[in-house]
Amino acid sequence: MSVEFLHFESRPQALAAVAQALVLHLQAGLQLHGQTSLLLPGGSTPQQLLPLLAAQTLDWAQVQASPTDERWVATDAPDSNLKLLREGLPAARWLDPRQDEDPQAAAQVWAARLRSWLPFGAVLLGMGEDGHIASLFPGMPGLAAALDTQQPEAALVGQAPVAAQTRLSLNLAMLLNTHWLGLLAFGEPKGNLIRQVLADTRNSRDLPLHALLHQQRMPASVYWAP
Repeated sequence: MSVEFLHFESRPQALAAVAQALVLHLQAGLQLHGQTSLLLPGGSTPQQLLPLLAAQTLDWAQVQASPTDERWVATDAPDSNLKLLREGLPAARWLDPRQDEDPQAAAQVWAARLRSWLPFGAVLLGMGEDGHIASLFPGMPGLAAALDTQQPEAALVGQAPVAAQTRLSLNLAMLLNTHWLGLLAFGEPKGNLIRQVLADTRNSRDLPLHALLHQQRMPASVYWAP
């Protein structure tokens, strides 16, 4: 399945294009069903997108939203993805992945809630320079199953190589069950890694990013700027 790799001269141009694509698909969902759903990543790059989304004339009260992944920290912790997203786009109806005091139980409850949203209206992912997506990190326990697109849609407890190490993440099967799938990335290191993965180089084949860009279920649109 082909990947749309979109290059932009500047980051504001890339952000504007992503915002336009997201709003287009969310509007379509609202028109068809009266409500829709959105998954967004945390991190500094997507944070720059939130003001553009919040400025759009959209019935955000009918948009159910959740992070693609979350750190196992307090809801009000500075590094909480949900805190960042909720503050940047407060009009959407945000679902906290932390649905229990135990991470494994929380993942199960979170996934059960999200299954009622499927297929999602739109999913936007970020990526790390190590090739991780959501909180699916290279070499972490259970990665092969988490990247298996034939597995049932689920959430899982992941392990990051840096603090906060314990994470909640959706598996790839869940992330792909959407009407639109995008990836937003900035900087030459990430751009070079995307090109290596698309070229199917041997040293990229174990990366979560490789699984995302070479799967056959849902085409991804990659938005990149230096």
